[in-house]
Amino acid sequence: MTRSPLRRAVFFFVIAMGIPVLTTGCPKKPVPVEDAGEAPPASSPSVTQLAPLTDDGGDDAAPEASAHHGYGPPVNPNQQRIKACCNALRATHDPMLAAIAGQCDMLASQVGPSGSDPAFAQLRAILKSQKLPAACSGM
Repeated sequence: MTRSPLRRAVFFFVIAMGIPVLTTGCPKKPVPVEDAGEAPPASSPSVTQLAPLTDDGGDDAAPEASAHHGYGPPVNPNQQRIKACCNALRATHDPMLAAIAGQCDMLASQVGPSGSDPAFAQLRAILKSQKLPAACSGM
């Protein structure tokens, strides 16, 4: 028993119109809101006088912090120079140098105090053929 195209269209129309009616249901009647009366008067703004704190924390205060004032692990000077070069490469907005700068960042964290990581030698060979920013001189 096959259905005719007209019968299918009517069936689809009835289902398509019936689902939204069944899911939304009847509208709810609005709940009357009782009047709360007059609003209280606004308080007048007052000026607060701030005084510096003079409490030293007492005897149980924490000991003084270490001499390291920055955030994160300390970085040796060679790593700082290499990271400065990586940032200068990224600032040139050259797509090839930006890709090299990404690899440079990764290698900069692996360089030891001597600055002679074997993987960094490959990056130096690539950089020799490029015109580099001033921060990369002497690399």
